[in-house]
Amino acid sequence: MDENPTENIPTRQYTGKRPPGLTILCVLTFIGSGASAISSLFVAAAYDLMPEAIKQSPIQDSGALLEMINSAGPLFFFITGILYLASLSGAILMFRLYKNGFHLYTTAQLAMLIVPLLMIEGFVLPVANLLLTGSFIMAYAVNIRIMR
Repeated sequence: MDENPTENIPTRQYTGKRPPGLTILCVLTFIGSGASAISSLFVAAAYDLMPEAIKQSPIQDSGALLEMINSAGPLFFFITGILYLASLSGAILMFRLYKNGFHLYTTAQLAMLIVPLLMIEGFVLPVANLLLTGSFIMAYAVNIRIMR
């Protein structure tokens, strides 16, 4: 019995085509990370103008939002903006079927979970953020076998 037991296990090989599920994940990431990068970097750049803009906005609980922004500081928004750009870059690489995009995306997403805990006093990580991040990472991981 010189047969290799793994010889008969089907594997997905790179075919040059992106699965539709991966395309959908990437498009959702392009939208979410792109918009979040723009807004985070905007808040970092216009940090001094934010308190007055929030006070004049029709937001119901603007006091809590203002307190969170003051506690975070402009560096927090700059860092999260850069992390969202890294996440977006990872999704672009995965869209092009490069495995290293998965690692870049995953690292950026995990850092985005940790940074608020370190930089915002009293911040409690919302379970929804953890579940959404974990779901996207797992969904991308399913597709990593077809990436090169």
